[in-house]
Amino acid sequence: MAVDVIFSFDSEDFETPAADEGELWWADALSRHGLTGCFCVVGELARALTARRRQDVLQAWSRHEIGFHSDQHSSHPLHAEYLEGHGWDDGVAAVMAREARGVAEVRRLTGQQPVAYCKPGSSWAAQVPAAMTLLGVPVFCDAPVEWERGTPLWYCGALCLKYHTSFDRYFDTPGWQPRLRQDFLTLLEQRRDGGVLVIYTHPCRLITAAPTDTFRHGIQRPRSAWQPAALRPRSEITALMADFDAFLDWVVGETDATVTTYRAVWERCRDDDRRLAAEALRQLIQEVEGPLTARKIGGHWLSPAEQLGVLLDAAAWRNAHGALPEVTTIHPLLGPDTHIATIGAGELETSELLAVAAALSPEAGRQGRIPAGAEIGRRLLGPAALLRTLARALGGTPERVAMDQSDDLPELAHRSDFAGLRFHGGWNMFAPEFQAPHVLQMARLQTWSARPALSPSQSG
Repeated sequence: MAVDVIFSFDSEDFETPAADEGELWWADALSRHGLTGCFCVVGELARALTARRRQDVLQAWSRHEIGFHSDQHSSHPLHAEYLEGHGWDDGVAAVMAREARGVAEVRRLTGQQPVAYCKPGSSWAAQVPAAMTLLGVPVFCDAPVEWERGTPLWYCGALCLKYHTSFDRYFDTPGWQPRLRQDFLTLLEQRRDGGVLVIYTHPCRLITAAPTDTFRHGIQRPRSAWQPAALRPRSEITALMADFDAFLDWVVGETDATVTTYRAVWERCRDDDRRLAAEALRQLIQEVEGPLTARKIGGHWLSPAEQLGVLLDAAAWRNAHGALPEVTTIHPLLGPDTHIATIGAGELETSELLAVAAALSPEAGRQGRIPAGAEIGRRLLGPAALLRTLARALGGTPERVAMDQSDDLPELAHRSDFAGLRFHGGWNMFAPEFQAPHVLQMARLQTWSARPALSPSQSG
């Protein structure tokens, strides 16, 4: 089976005019080989190119897919810095206020609406992909996690793909070309049963000897203090161009890789009209007593948040009509905006539980997220307890139902790659002491929104 490969480019160096040559070379080289890449453009770079009258670069980009790489990249405050003090709704609004200008200018200057958002370094927060979808940018590339190797993830309403390897890690060591080819073949082989391989680079690094460090260690510098990066010797640049040209020729002529785009993967994975028949609803009711994770029900993958949304809708229907619905719509829902612990034990009146669920169902639809908790009598149920207690009530016609004691996050939040997410000791643009625990907790809460992003043929 041929493997889908995306060539992704972080186009970000607005301080080094000479680096524009790298942007132009990569765009032209891909076109010569009949390939389409995705250039994720920083808004400030697009503006700088206009000021430097580099319409040739903008036109070369326009032959490819366009993404967005933030408006100001590593200029402070970074996403994680300013979002540490925000909740969900005001955080989404803050991202949109800071980034809408850049999205609009990249669209205007390249002639394309960006399809993918690439985070600057490791600066991100859960509100960022949610805000980007509202700005019409549905893919989150270089995402911190994916469902499994090469399998994208729906998270906060965005299609999330990781970067899997880079050109940058090879070309400052002697004799790197054979190793790059062998590693590329190995990565292809690992995805023969389906999946996407994303390989990225910074086009500026074809020209620059090192990245710029103007905003290192949390320091914000005025425009007058911005400094271009040091450049590679011309002989080194020429050699790198020849090597990468040969690599692209090899990919096209000697591998079975299918070079694709973020938009193509997004279109393939979309599953907009999702409904559950009565039999599938009964299956869901039976299965939610198990692990808190995404489930394949009735031919559709449902995130934990969507599972709770379906049960809230089913409870509202039963509260009104005395029976389960014949068809239930799966609404895309985000996770809770805060953590509420389950308090209390014992049994609940089924009629009271269904009445509370009936009130929560339209509220979840209006807010686009599941409730952080539900108060029933003197008991407080967190979302996991609410999910399982509702399932017990809907699984039959009991007058009373045992209150579930769950107080857990979805399994994804505990997986090693997600549980290990950190800012401290990471990207050197952050201050050395930076940690942002609130941002990380919000990201864990949004694992409620996660499910694998599979095409219909892969979903089976």
